[in-house]
Amino acid sequence: MKLSRLFLLFAFLLLVLTAPGAIRSEELVTEVFLLERQDSLLAFSGLRNNWSEKELRTGETVVKSMHDGNVAVAYTTERALAFSGLTGRWAEESLRIRESVISISAEGNVGTVITNIRALGFSAKTGVWVESHFNIGK
Repeated sequence: MKLSRLFLLFAFLLLVLTAPGAIRSEELVTEVFLLERQDSLLAFSGLRNNWSEKELRTGETVVKSMHDGNVAVAYTTERALAFSGLTGRWAEESLRIRESVISISAEGNVGTVITNIRALGFSAKTGVWVESHFNIGK
């Protein structure tokens, strides 16, 4: 009888100690590395084991970039760029006249570029940008 109570107590403690790991979503290892060059961006995908280059246009410069997990994001003087380590491809979204970037982020499988008029979200799983316009004046 004492042995079964001791076993139940041990099992309960083991469950309590391991439950946060079971509940927590899977940890994502950084699989993408981003290298800025004067005339291009180079992204390395650890999952695909290859480099992918995105050339910059004449006069275009990278303002800010970051990478994490399966995604790399950058914005330049002309566009928002994102690389998916899962698809191994770059995607771009042109910046509009009078559009200014407020922030960018890259985390896990998601990259974002927030501007004064819209929010851009990039999914490393689909490899495409999705935009949401802000309702200005409402």
